[in-house]
Amino acid sequence: MKALLIDDSAQARRLLRLMLLEYGPEIAVIGEASNADEGLELTEKLNPDVLFLDIEMPGKSGLQFAQILQKKGIACPIIFTTAYNSYAINAFRLSALDYLLKPIQEDQLIEAIDKLKEQHEIAENLNRLRVLSDNLHEPNSTLCIPVQGGSEYLPIQEILYLEADGSYVRVKFVNGKEKVVSKNLKYFEFSLEESSFFVRCHRSYLVNMQHLAFHSKSNGGWLKLKNGSEIPISRERKQSVLSFLDTLNRY
Repeated sequence: MKALLIDDSAQARRLLRLMLLEYGPEIAVIGEASNADEGLELTEKLNPDVLFLDIEMPGKSGLQFAQILQKKGIACPIIFTTAYNSYAINAFRLSALDYLLKPIQEDQLIEAIDKLKEQHEIAENLNRLRVLSDNLHEPNSTLCIPVQGGSEYLPIQEILYLEADGSYVRVKFVNGKEKVVSKNLKYFEFSLEESSFFVRCHRSYLVNMQHLAFHSKSNGGWLKLKNGSEIPISRERKQSVLSFLDTLNRY
């Protein structure tokens, strides 16, 4: 695979190049750029298989550069490199795009390369960039779920709750529909942890508290949602639910 490194820091590019030599021998670095304009010229000229793209650069940011590629219909896979705060990192999680936190760790790089080998769909790259952009401008609006043959895009505000079902998760929506996803509940808890209304109230349930109608303390505690669903609260999760409700009541 041919790679292009785009980062305004020469030191960061050198370090990444050395790490790729050691941990990604199947990736050949064919060029480097220090800003988005240089990166665009090289991308169009060299047709790389993957871009390692810094987010924070003078002039056009990495995200603006990615949006330019999107408008041009260039869907080269992108692995973002960033020192962004948790708000922006959450946008990457929700879009299912790969990112490497600086300073880059070898296990993160190896994992990103492994994912890259499985990623070939042009349309998917464009869609994930759109979701990333949406979530950066309107935080926590869309959740991208990798599924067999592509990805699905779920409007977060329309999720009622998520229920563990063995190695799968059932995603329940306000319109009464549900979707079964081949991911565990921990995956969604991690992806949605910056979405402030989702609370893990039980080892089998992750609830969108925007749809809470009633909280009962009887029988160990349970939640009633606006659609009538009743969700149990486990002893281990009781305090986190009460803490959330206390915070909500202050406002």
